[in-house]
Amino acid sequence: MSPAPTESGRDLSVGVEEEFFLVDESGHLSAAGPDVVAEAGHDIHGLQRELARCQIETATGVCHTGEELHEELRSLRRRLAKAAAGRDLLLLPSGTSLIVEGLPPAITPSPRYEEMARHFGSIVDTVTTCGCHVHVGIPSRDVGVRVSNLVRSWLPVLLALAANSPFHSGHDTAYHSWRHIMWSRWPSAGPPPHFDSADEYEATVGAMIGTGAAMDRGMIYWHVRLSDKQPTIEVRIADVAMTAAHAALYAVVVKGLVGWALRSLENGLTVPWLRAELLRAQLWRAARDGLDGECTSPATDRSLPIRRQLELLNECVAPGLGASDRAFLESGLDTVLREGTGAERQRAEFARVGTLAAVVDLLTREVVS
Repeated sequence: MSPAPTESGRDLSVGVEEEFFLVDESGHLSAAGPDVVAEAGHDIHGLQRELARCQIETATGVCHTGEELHEELRSLRRRLAKAAAGRDLLLLPSGTSLIVEGLPPAITPSPRYEEMARHFGSIVDTVTTCGCHVHVGIPSRDVGVRVSNLVRSWLPVLLALAANSPFHSGHDTAYHSWRHIMWSRWPSAGPPPHFDSADEYEATVGAMIGTGAAMDRGMIYWHVRLSDKQPTIEVRIADVAMTAAHAALYAVVVKGLVGWALRSLENGLTVPWLRAELLRAQLWRAARDGLDGECTSPATDRSLPIRRQLELLNECVAPGLGASDRAFLESGLDTVLREGTGAERQRAEFARVGTLAAVVDLLTREVVS
């Protein structure tokens, strides 16, 4: 095992990847994703195609503060919305599509995606969702595994905070994050195991690929994983956020949690860890109930309401953040608790107007906020 890390949380780098749906004015999915990427990819950082033709993904550069990240996310979303508008399309920031579609989303033409469709069959037709992935810099893969062991305990709280997919295919799913339920159909998806070392992590990845549950390392869809392309740990539990402000808030929370984990390792502190099956059960509860749910608290090892756990999470992460990020975090959490998560705001708009078209309008208006 490598030495404990010494990097302060306030010095950690952070980057965000966001997936979006492309829709027409009625909210129906468009198959123009690859075309928009081809036309705008040279102007928009990190723009790339996704498995389904109706999706598109952006990635920020390396950032260090919430304010910096917020500005870059707003810029990327604004430019991507402008590129979509050039084809009379809209950018939809929701974890799931809202409107009933006649056929499953078309697959983006590529040998890898076409092989995925053959290998996994109808699963591919039912997992078209949009998420938000946060990368935080780590000193080594061995340290990253130990950080994952600590961060995984907070996954239900992160999921509840980031929930933004209550509607799918024309109806209310009764969940705050239906995306989480859909994404869980992948055999390689779910909370990461608790690992004793980076060697055990690598052996498990190899075994999963060997079974065919993942075609390659890119298909290790754990909610926390080590990046193979950058020296980062990647947290993948979130729905894509309704607003850039909420995405930046969530990223600061993740950055703060990684910093808290690094300090905990440095100081020899441990937290109770749940077995994977219990963590899956608590993630299901968080996906269903959002901020109104409860789960086992990593801070107390007792079941507590999620809203109370957000207070405990803030207490854990704030000491390792710089002054600007502490203010950004507290302001952002206050806004979410006052105005609601993406899922709560979607439902509130539907209750106010009574149509999913109104919810689509809300989402497409808020995308650059």
